[in-house]
Amino acid sequence: KLWTQDRLNDLVRELNLPKDGAEHLASSLLGMNQLAKGTKVSFYRTRSKSFEPYFEEINHEDDKMVYCKDVKGLMDEIKPNVYKDEEWRLFIDSSNRSLKAVLLHNTNYYASVPIAHSTTMKEAYDNLKIILQKIQYDKHKWLICGDLKVSGMLLGQQSGFTKTPCFLCLWDSRDRAKHYTNHKWPKRKSLKVGENNVKNAPMI
Repeated sequence: KLWTQDRLNDLVRELNLPKDGAEHLASSLLGMNQLAKGTKVSFYRTRSKSFEPYFEEINHEDDKMVYCKDVKGLMDEIKPNVYKDEEWRLFIDSSNRSLKAVLLHNTNYYASVPIAHSTTMKEAYDNLKIILQKIQYDKHKWLICGDLKVSGMLLGQQSGFTKTPCFLCLWDSRDRAKHYTNHKWPKRKSLKVGENNVKNAPMI
């Protein structure tokens, strides 16, 4: 049975092939006369073209970010009439090379969908605020998942509580001036709490 464009696209998706890998596979099948009439080897060179209108690039100071400006439209382009806000959650994470925001389906029935990405932005309060504004978080109100550092920033807490930020700890050090320099502290003699550790307005 010859490979139609739809069947070949499904195979490429299952194998998770990049553009050049998909084109190489299609070219090999063409050489063996296994492609049906109308199946194009060059289809994969522009397979992202239909999604490009839903994305924009912004420059913020020295940083760049690509984000989805119309999440509902993008989802309908991928698979019409299946997207519902409450069935997806927003995952925010960073590595040494990138900061990204990805939509994950609650039951993992559908594949993850990247909606914001930057190779220059760092994991910081202002940058997370920009991402949420650009992807219109207030409109969609997804549940957000991430590590403790992201959770702390979203709640407006300082980025470092000594070395380990924790969104469960709302109370600050007893001596902010020596917070990072003093290694030995006397035991507390009372249960009097310090300054509340929220430094910025919570974003969620």
